[in-house]
Amino acid sequence: MKTRARASAAAAAVLLSAGLTAAAATATPTAAATPASTATEPGTEAAAEPAAEAATSLRLTVTPGATPAGTSRAAALECPPGSATTHPDPVTACRLVDSVDGDLTRLDVDPGVCTAEYDPYTVTASGTYRGRPLSFRHTYGNRCSLARTTGAVFAF
Repeated sequence: MKTRARASAAAAAVLLSAGLTAAAATATPTAAATPASTATEPGTEAAAEPAAEAATSLRLTVTPGATPAGTSRAAALECPPGSATTHPDPVTACRLVDSVDGDLTRLDVDPGVCTAEYDPYTVTASGTYRGRPLSFRHTYGNRCSLARTTGAVFAF
């Protein structure tokens, strides 16, 4: 089993270094190392590896104000990170979005105290999370509460 896991991991590394599409290289190391069937006879191959999960593609915005009228900053986030990703830290942002199964209302990365200053920021996320539609909009009281709650997701 360990030899097959190493071979699967090595094959995934070769695919990645060959520059194949993100769809061909989306299997996580855990998924690649896990055989599809645990009951195999000696000399027989396990069934095909599980299909890669649907990708995530989000358009994220951060706008000063409670009623966004100012200049927005925007970033594209793909999970796994792909060529259309413009987010500065896509690996961390994807990990955080995955940690709440795409429900951005559940993010609470660094709970702590922020000043009571009211300088609101409104954030939006739209697109798909693992093939499911995702739409999110929330106004945070200030930049500190935005950063503490969402971490790297809206840090651009």
